[in-house]
Amino acid sequence: MNRTLLRLTALATAVLAVTAAAQQPKNVFTVVRSTQWGAQNLNPFAPGDQHLLPTNSVIYESLYYVNALNGKATPVLGTKYSWSKDNKTLTFTTRDGVKWSDGQAFSAQDVAFTFNYIKQYPAIDTSGLWKSGLSSVKATNNNTVVFTFSAPNTPIFQYVANQMIVPQHIWSTIKDPVTETNAKPVGTGPFVFDAYSQQALRVLKNPNYWMKGQPYIDAIVWTATNSNDAALLKLLKGEADYGYIGISDPKGEYASKGPNYSYFWPVTGDNYLYYNTAKAPFNDPAFRRAVSQAINTADVAQKAYAGAAQPANSSGVIPAQQQQWLPASAKSLQVKFDPAAADAALTKAGYKKNAQGVRLGKDGKPLPTYKILVGAGWTDFITMGQVISENLKKVGISTQIDQQAWSSYSGGFQGGTYDMGISWGWGGGPNPYYLYYQSFAPDFSAPVGKTAASNLSRYTNPVVTKALASFRATSDPAQQKQLMGTVISTVMKDMPWMPLTDRLNFALFNTSRFTGFPSNENPYNDGSPDDQLGARLMYLNVKPK
Repeated sequence: MNRTLLRLTALATAVLAVTAAAQQPKNVFTVVRSTQWGAQNLNPFAPGDQHLLPTNSVIYESLYYVNALNGKATPVLGTKYSWSKDNKTLTFTTRDGVKWSDGQAFSAQDVAFTFNYIKQYPAIDTSGLWKSGLSSVKATNNNTVVFTFSAPNTPIFQYVANQMIVPQHIWSTIKDPVTETNAKPVGTGPFVFDAYSQQALRVLKNPNYWMKGQPYIDAIVWTATNSNDAALLKLLKGEADYGYIGISDPKGEYASKGPNYSYFWPVTGDNYLYYNTAKAPFNDPAFRRAVSQAINTADVAQKAYAGAAQPANSSGVIPAQQQQWLPASAKSLQVKFDPAAADAALTKAGYKKNAQGVRLGKDGKPLPTYKILVGAGWTDFITMGQVISENLKKVGISTQIDQQAWSSYSGGFQGGTYDMGISWGWGGGPNPYYLYYQSFAPDFSAPVGKTAASNLSRYTNPVVTKALASFRATSDPAQQKQLMGTVISTVMKDMPWMPLTDRLNFALFNTSRFTGFPSNENPYNDGSPDDQLGARLMYLNVKPK
């Protein structure tokens, strides 16, 4: 054990108040977090910012892990699944030989209990499972659980698969799952909770875990810092093995520092310039597409992220999903930066320029100065807005940056009071359906002044709505691809948003002591933060050198 690890183990031991008589784990994997923790809450039903980090990453497990990059479903407590011919019944086979950490056997009855418990307490149904057509969940024997739906909804698989499963013999006695802190959790995961303080927490290897030989490490320790800079320093000094830390230049600021510094920053979504289609002239597809053509997304990405993020595809489909899902028509519909063509397209659409170069509306009056909504102090979005403002000025459109605190920023989007605004996609998942459904389905829109859940542009199109409904009704991959092609092509023609830059996860690794991290060559997870279920695969795969 090297000196750094000795110091770290000693520190963790003191902070965690582990008794001197306790045997110290040999291989301790250390995670650094720029955060401060609250109460000792390990309730898997609590929102992610309320329960402690190990809860949904290593203590509790789901039926499957669905990789958001490519849709690959990795078996966990489930071993196989199938849809009925009418896509109204989803049947899982559960794993044999699994025990809860208190020694009791896991079975399909625990799975059925978990979902029916969520039905009993709607406040913990954060995925809206029982509002999305789920009508019953029954265990037909110890290894089979059947989900029945009132109507076909195959994309719901992701939410069913990713739901954390709890033991019936424990949670059946808990009458208020919203306030329950679950200080002594009983799970099926690869680690068990050990100790906690405001500065650090630790889990130990589950000696009875169902995956023989795994995990390869004996313990995980999370340590808290007060800033990203402090967290980064711990990684550079070898005092931590992993951190989820956003920095502007991961290659220059981190990977170039030495051979043991690496990162995995996969693209999981995009940043967008949203157009408020409830307002003129943003209700005109020709205007929106021409404005989009005037924006230099390469310059936006370079100035906002110093090359760490690339310009987004005009479809909004992330790179890992493009080969499978983009239709042939997407190539010709790709928006290319061309100010001269954008200027001509605006004029052709009825938005001429006067002698002073000011763009006019169809009524012949100068267009007003439009606001670009961004979060106050969000330097990346502010930079994007500044580039866009300069770009649009060259085609005669005047804009100004509108910085707003979170409540008015999100309220402006959801209430439909903005002109244009920069935000991440309010939807996403293992295939483009989740992005387009949450972004453009009528269910997620609302009249101006009312709250739209996630259709921030307030764009709907009957062609898109019908194709999304047909997608939900089938489990045939070929049909789904054809339907999604219709959705993608229609949205790219109408341009209710302009995809600006890729949006990334921020995993940094110090590989001096461990190997087996996810990478671009082996993306076995999606670069999930350390408190999400995808991180479980990292904790299972890393090995001491």
